Amino acid sequence: MSVPHIDQGQAALFALVERVDLLCLDAGNTVVFLDHARLAAAFGRAGLRATPAALNEAEGLTKIAIDRGDLEGVAWEVAGVASARSWGRYVGSMARLVGLAAPRVPALLDSVWAEHRARNFWDLVPEGLAPALEQARGAGARVAIVSNSEGQLDRLLTDVGLRGSIDLVVDSALVGFEKPDPRIFRFALDHFGVPAERALHLGDIYGTDVLGARAAGIRCALVDLHGHLAGHHPDVPRVTSAAAVATALAAHREATPSG
Repeated sequence: MSVPHIDQGQAALFALVERVDLLCLDAGNTVVFLDHARLAAAFGRAGLRATPAALNEAEGLTKIAIDRGDLEGVAWEVAGVASARSWGRYVGSMARLVGLAAPRVPALLDSVWAEHRARNFWDLVPEGLAPALEQARGAGARVAIVSNSEGQLDRLLTDVGLRGSIDLVVDSALVGFEKPDPRIFRFALDHFGVPAERALHLGDIYGTDVLGARAAGIRCALVDLHGHLAGHHPDVPRVTSAAAVATALAAHREATPSG
């Protein structure tokens, strides 16, 4: 069956999803996005004034720091728990970038962590994502979340209404290794019996998502809704959203059922 006429943007998506049987997705800022307004309110209750816009900018700088290996560890209440360590470094870096003095970071993290555990700050779901994932699955593709998380990712995805549109959730806190360790990707590949060359991973951080996927032999692309990585990593494809990729994957599989 021939592929229908598509524009240049769609053509790039079709090329990206060609011969893909497994769509792997990061969680944070790929399928569930950080609510900067909620985090700003939590920071305020902990004594740090910051606007949502300032936190959005700080998050972008934090991602770049991750790429450079510049994030520093922070000694706070649960810093010894592997699943919380990355979260603390990420949120602590954002707090420092909006003006919090280093000695005050541990207390802020202790306070904000409790709120995060009660209701994850990454809880904004893009419109149309669930139907797009269902469309991809209906066309025969499998969908897996592969994420560095804190052990409650399955609950979060259920709470935001996405769990039913996902075949597998690979939470680093539960499997024992984090991206960029390629084993976390191989966990998903082995679960479905899909070879690496038939998988595609989408994520928002080069140092974990791209390097990890590449180490596992999986093609990858960056989701950069806020333009955090503009001008960085020009060798990595950019996509507007996971929903756009899932829709293209479904259309490609339906148009070319043999591949």
